Amino acid sequence: MNDSFKMFLIALVTAVASQLLLGPYILKLQGFVPASEQAAQGRVTKLEQGARPAAAPAPATKLNAPNLEGMSVDAARERWRDKGLEIIEDGEKIDSSAEPGSIIEQRPAAGSPLASMEIRVTVAKATPETEVPSVVGQSLEEARKTLEGAGFQVPEPTSEPSREPKGTVIKQLPAAGEQVKAESIVRLVIAEAPAVKVPKVTGTRLPKARKLLEAAGLAVGSIRRVEHEERGEDYVLRQSPDPGAEVPPGTEVELVVVAPN
Repeated sequence: MNDSFKMFLIALVTAVASQLLLGPYILKLQGFVPASEQAAQGRVTKLEQGARPAAAPAPATKLNAPNLEGMSVDAARERWRDKGLEIIEDGEKIDSSAEPGSIIEQRPAAGSPLASMEIRVTVAKATPETEVPSVVGQSLEEARKTLEGAGFQVPEPTSEPSREPKGTVIKQLPAAGEQVKAESIVRLVIAEAPAVKVPKVTGTRLPKARKLLEAAGLAVGSIRRVEHEERGEDYVLRQSPDPGAEVPPGTEVELVVVAPN
């Protein structure tokens, strides 16, 4: 066998081996797909076309409790009915600062996440009314004990001149028999001391006027002196309070008298 024939055989074997080993890859690069792979791809394609992907779960709706305080139960139900909320009245509570029938408490509180679609509420109850007892004519101590025992509040009293004994209750507000809310305030007026009637001192001289006022339990206040052509010195022209006025003991009476010539 000559050298040329040997080289021919080597080239032929190499070509066949190359075709067997590299042929499928070359065909793929040229766009040819073997029948077996086409069938497999067809099955995958059909599966992908026929299958429905699972729907993503819808996000859970989170609803916080609305603020119902101050609303009536009916108004709250009407307002939140379209949201599916159920407003459940869960008792009453006395609250003098709130409108009777309005919501004053809620569970869960406003702004809290709702675990269910129920909100339980407490509504305001009107403060019961109580009749005011009569304490006029009682001492301050007795009157305070009577009123506070009935559930009322009694602030420090005011006083007015009166012929009643000092410290006796002479007025009350609200008046006896009125129906008012429990824990309301009842104001009292007590007698200062027997009132003094101011004597007339006009037309007298200052020394006599002073004696008359002091005898009545009063005092001479400021004295203003003015000139007068007809009246002499210390003649009392005017006085204040006026004659006959009832005033507390010790009240000062202001005088206008004639100045020295």
